[in-house]
Amino acid sequence: MRTSHVAIKRMVADEKNRLTDEQLFGSPQFAAYLTDIAEGATKRYRRSSKVSTYWDTSESAEIAHTDNRIIRLNAGNFLTGSFPTKSLKTDSLIGIVAHECGHILYSDFTMLATYQQALSAGRFYPATPEELTARQEKSLQEILESVEDKDAAVITAISHISHALVNLMEDVYIEGRMCDAFPGTMKTGILLNNLRYAEEMETVTAEIDRQHHEVFILINLLIQYAKTGDINNLGGYKGPYLDVVYECIPYVDDAAYDDDAKARFDSANKMLLLLWPYMKSFIEKVREDIKNGTSNAADDMKNQLSGASPLPARSGKPAPGAGKYKHEPGDDDEEREHLQQALDYETGRIMLEKTDEIGEDGDGGTSRVTDYAGAGYVSQAASDMQRIMTQLAEENAYARYEEELSEELQAEADQIRYGNAHRGCHVNINRMSYVDNSYMEAYQKVAPPLLLISKRLQKQISQILKDYKEGGKLDNLPMGKRINVRNAVRNDGRLFYKLKLPNDRIDIAVAVLNDESGSMSSRDRITYARSASIILHDFCKGLDIPVAIYGHTEEDDVELYAYAEFDSIDNKDHYRLMDMSARCGNRDGAALHYVAERLMTRPEAIKLLIIISDGQPAADNYYGTAAEADLRGIKKEYASKGIKIFAAAIGDDKENIQRIYQDGFLDITRLERLPVNLGKLVIQQIKNNIAA
Repeated sequence: MRTSHVAIKRMVADEKNRLTDEQLFGSPQFAAYLTDIAEGATKRYRRSSKVSTYWDTSESAEIAHTDNRIIRLNAGNFLTGSFPTKSLKTDSLIGIVAHECGHILYSDFTMLATYQQALSAGRFYPATPEELTARQEKSLQEILESVEDKDAAVITAISHISHALVNLMEDVYIEGRMCDAFPGTMKTGILLNNLRYAEEMETVTAEIDRQHHEVFILINLLIQYAKTGDINNLGGYKGPYLDVVYECIPYVDDAAYDDDAKARFDSANKMLLLLWPYMKSFIEKVREDIKNGTSNAADDMKNQLSGASPLPARSGKPAPGAGKYKHEPGDDDEEREHLQQALDYETGRIMLEKTDEIGEDGDGGTSRVTDYAGAGYVSQAASDMQRIMTQLAEENAYARYEEELSEELQAEADQIRYGNAHRGCHVNINRMSYVDNSYMEAYQKVAPPLLLISKRLQKQISQILKDYKEGGKLDNLPMGKRINVRNAVRNDGRLFYKLKLPNDRIDIAVAVLNDESGSMSSRDRITYARSASIILHDFCKGLDIPVAIYGHTEEDDVELYAYAEFDSIDNKDHYRLMDMSARCGNRDGAALHYVAERLMTRPEAIKLLIIISDGQPAADNYYGTAAEADLRGIKKEYASKGIKIFAAAIGDDKENIQRIYQDGFLDITRLERLPVNLGKLVIQQIKNNIAA
């Protein structure tokens, strides 16, 4: 199967256009990209982190969470899905990762846990609020009286609301720190998400119409302010809720950006006192739940409060060396404005109208604008996303190509006449179109010393090949038509020389057929066969020699495994070799027929077929002298067609293998010499080809 680079590029472009959001953002490649970003932030402070993505578009699906090391990100979350383009969605996901990194670096979870425990016990932490207004004093006395009476409903409601307020300010705090520390794509993503989050929130009038608890309406307004620095009152609401929010805003501005967590807790307590008069309906709902053993109040909080997921119950202090900072509210207003313009541009669409005609507008003509500077929105994430899309598209295109190659290989196998000895046998061609990372990791562990052997073997013939490709004089030859008189003093008979014209191609193709019968598991035979295949593959690829490597076994059908193919283009054949293993029986004749026919399709003049086997053929109705005779006949048939067959016997049945393959028999007495000896065999064939 031959495919041009132009065709592959066309396949890649086609795959790129077909990539869905789930394929892109839920892919391991995108998770690795986000992990790189997260590690770039957290490793600065000696904190490790990793991003794991999944895809869940259900209505109740969470956005993300972290256990202080692994960030579990739902790439199909509603917030990211609300953006219209892949570029904006990429920024959104980076912003979510940045938010979780902020928790890993800056949240004091030990102190947060202490605060929550104190509230659950009916105590204020770090202390009872002081310097209060008259309204706050009144609320404080009412709360203290309820706590003294051990009113469980009040204590539970206060715990929930206070925690929501602390959660709000903790989010503002860690996002402010992340924006200051990482002003690039992380800051862009955080601000972008906050703008969209605020846009997605219901208006005050809509919440009132849906009979939301008053305290949740107030907290939602505070969340909107915390995320955008403003209150977007689209419904035109005018009422007491806004007055309460404006009273709370100074606490958000002063404490949410303070490095001292206790300051945020104290401000949350003081805001709680301002919200207390609006908590009655929620307290009554909690009271009903306690009485009836239900969870309606918790459900209301989850459904009515934006961003109502509580802070995770974790332990740990902020990262050492994170330092102190004091953020000024309003610092990000200019960037928010640019991002809002981008959102307006991307989402602004005109409703389709029925029209009767196209009218004229102006005098017509064309003019050129030379000072256009762009829309003002630039994101590094956009180029990163395009790079990952290209990578995914290439992998998909290669996988599709490999599937087509497998189909072609199977079609060829079905057309081959295997002879009477294999009448009725079915041959399956197995080739992995997708190579799992586990094969790549396994290859990286075993390959280095084997590749060193390959490079040494290549070096032995590199100068000869250079001379062959560049042309020139080949001297010190044992035979020829021209004698170099300067060699008359030699005692080894290498007196001859010849002139060679330049030749770009090494006119040899190599195929390797590995026995994968069960007995190959003994004495690490399959390990040495795999090692030899890795070396031969790297050796041939390094010298631009076409190479194909197969394995074979029989289990009901003849199973052939196409590890490396002549026409493979995805550069992963060396990883596929790691799948080689001892399996079942071995019907050598059918496998040899197939590989020889594959080799016959090559245009090279020299066709070398290397068989690595440990003994006799052993399959259903295929063994003994009849099977040996079949193999001798196959070898003779293809020898007459120009294929040189060599069989390396690596077990105790060397006499049988020698009897079958005769002059093509290679005696590999020491298994550890197998890879080197086979490499030298190829080198000798190349030298013979060049000298011819």
